[in-house]
Amino acid sequence: MKNFSKTALMSVVLLTIACSGANELSNNNPPETNALYPSWYGAYEFSSDSTDFYARATAVASDADMAKTRAEKEARALLESYIAKELEDVRSELERDGSSIVKEPNFLLMLRNAHSKIEEQARVSRTEAVMKDGVYRGFAMVEIVKKDVNDLIESGLNSNSQYRREFVGSTGYKELFDN
Repeated sequence: MKNFSKTALMSVVLLTIACSGANELSNNNPPETNALYPSWYGAYEFSSDSTDFYARATAVASDADMAKTRAEKEARALLESYIAKELEDVRSELERDGSSIVKEPNFLLMLRNAHSKIEEQARVSRTEAVMKDGVYRGFAMVEIVKKDVNDLIESGLNSNSQYRREFVGSTGYKELFDN
């Protein structure tokens, strides 16, 4: 009997909760749409369009120029890193498809050397610094033309035509530059 009354009580409570209508929650003080970030900054660190690859970064410093410089360096490093990841995906796909060339240490070294030049080849397209709470936050966006990346990779693999033909001729590689 004791268990029955507990079960009945729980059933009534659960039934009451289940039948009550959902109330709309409202916030009369919505958060700022992150006014600190410039409108051009975007939501992603890395992106691309049909012609370019882009990277965005932010950094802090005690003065505006240093904050922008740090953000630029970070954006350049991110750009190179993201493109290197894309190239590694192409290489891994070739390896899965049975290519033995893309596993060779010399190929890996040549590919790494080719894409390492992306950082220095990228150009700064936007920078900005904002002061908040006594600290400057710098923002930077760098970009590199896809054709320039392609040229760097082809040039880096140029000393071995078999490497270049296998990698640059792959479907995955072409898709990376056709998007």
